[in-house]
Amino acid sequence: MSDTTDCIEQITYPRVALRPLWFVNRDIKRFLSDLRTRGYKGLNLGAGRSRIPGLINCDLFDGSADLKVDATDLSMFDDDSIDLIESHHMIEHLSFADTEKAFKEWHRVLRPRGILVITCPDITRLCVKWLKYSMLNRIFPCPKKMDYLVRMFVGSQKNDGMFHKSVFDYKRLSRVLSRHGFAVEFSFAPFPQRPTPSMLVIARKSKCDSYRKDTTTRDPQS
Repeated sequence: MSDTTDCIEQITYPRVALRPLWFVNRDIKRFLSDLRTRGYKGLNLGAGRSRIPGLINCDLFDGSADLKVDATDLSMFDDDSIDLIESHHMIEHLSFADTEKAFKEWHRVLRPRGILVITCPDITRLCVKWLKYSMLNRIFPCPKKMDYLVRMFVGSQKNDGMFHKSVFDYKRLSRVLSRHGFAVEFSFAPFPQRPTPSMLVIARKSKCDSYRKDTTTRDPQS
């Protein structure tokens, strides 16, 4: 698409204040659907079995994806060649070191002012849910619910790609993104609505890039 950078600027995010959760979730879904139909060159990283029409669906472990791609190595794509990257419930499967590699690569391939859409478990809300069930479990034993909550923390572990290796809340994710040259523009929780408490963060790659490429001396856990 020609001159996509200018088109990407023309975005109005859903209104969230003083609105029912289901209204906001509906509008976010519509917003993302509209974003995907604008003709941008976009990637869906860690797609698994979820396919997003209009994007290149990439996964390292699912052979039915459009491309077999490691989210930490996008060497098949040129610098500043991608308009939109989406990653849904994938970053929690990356180690601290691989998270650093991934964000560096995503920053490299995105155009200036390109958009990054991330959803992942919200560790704060997950901890609240754990404490709630822990207290209830003393009176009304619910071992199955407790075991399910454990899988929310550490992943189903059914295969190599289903282990959780990191956790995020809004502040930590925003901080890590900022360190890698992204500015958060929109966030909302809970989204998507699913058993695991989740959050959505949308960020942009800085237009005037002052991002320092060498971040190897920084603590990847910070």
